[in-house]
Amino acid sequence: MKLFSDSLPFYKANFHCHTTESDGKLSPLSVAEFYQRAGYDILSITDHRTVTEINSNQILLIPGIEIDYNLPGQWVHIIGLGMKRTISALWNRSGTPQEGIDLIRSLGGIAVLAHPAWSLNTPDFMSSLTGLSGVEIWNSVSTLPLNADRADSSSLLDVTWASGGELIPVFANDDSHPYKSEAGVAATMVQAEELSFPAVMNALKGGHFYGTTGPLIHQIENRNNQEIIVHCSPAESVIFYSNSPWAPGRSVIKHDITECNYFVQKNERFIRVEVRDSAGKKAWSAPFKV
Repeated sequence: MKLFSDSLPFYKANFHCHTTESDGKLSPLSVAEFYQRAGYDILSITDHRTVTEINSNQILLIPGIEIDYNLPGQWVHIIGLGMKRTISALWNRSGTPQEGIDLIRSLGGIAVLAHPAWSLNTPDFMSSLTGLSGVEIWNSVSTLPLNADRADSSSLLDVTWASGGELIPVFANDDSHPYKSEAGVAATMVQAEELSFPAVMNALKGGHFYGTTGPLIHQIENRNNQEIIVHCSPAESVIFYSNSPWAPGRSVIKHDITECNYFVQKNERFIRVEVRDSAGKKAWSAPFKV
């Protein structure tokens, strides 16, 4: 089984950023122009608690919003993508995160859990949520110099998945606010039939994407839950993470890796792939069952 099509293109996307319509430093049009110049094909402006609508012929715009909840010991931020109408008037801030996810889905959108490490979300809490279409494994603004170093949520997600949490696809997003060192760092690479709203939403709902801050994952092949083969851009390491704390051969380390494999161990229930290049930049696959 192959995780991606051998024939369809990938499109570069950022599905989390803010403008002057909430707490961002650039206007909506300036944000769209920034990401278009940076080589992105798809953008979602996810201003806090409102859907910001603009027109652009240069980049595909996916309607978005970020809603939030404060729980004891943790915050919960949920991105809504692709809603057919604004949810601002319907969202109940005093409600529960699950109600927010359900509302996004009821309006035709998909729900993504944002920056769980930054938010101090716990594995038990994340495992309780249903209906998510993804989670941010990387959030560019959630590290130095703008935050403590909590951009990478991969270890937290491994604990959640190893404890029985639902295996869901992963996004890498900028969450741009000041448009300084965080902007243009991350991308979610979406494999879709074409660059259109319906095709991109179908791809997101189908989990046909991965997150990256640089490296490219061309293909991941799961051969009968026994051998995993990865094709990628030149890398210095490819790591196969799972529910097992230790497994032989899970870290492939050598110069200019473009293809490598891993043999699944008997106690492993899921695998996710992480690719690192010579600059230390990473790409993350979704976790998949084995």
